[in-house]
Amino acid sequence: MPGEPSRWTQPRGPRDLGRFVQQARRRRGLSQVALADELGLTRQYVSEVESGVGNLYITRLFEIFDELGIDVRLEERTADADA
Repeated sequence: MPGEPSRWTQPRGPRDLGRFVQQARRRRGLSQVALADELGLTRQYVSEVESGVGNLYITRLFEIFDELGIDVRLEERTADADA
């Protein structure tokens, strides 16, 4: 929405990533089931991501970032950018 402050974070691991995903989903008024259905996933998988359950892919990805000194910034797109 125009004039709305940018929402962003620098995740340091699966838990930070999950928290950000959960907040973004809730701001859009979506349930875990609705998001899972849109993406062809299970609600359990969405729940695990939001809970910060570190599957091997996510855990290794953050290890690579750390080893290479890479900072990741997650930022929600504004309504204008979604159009």
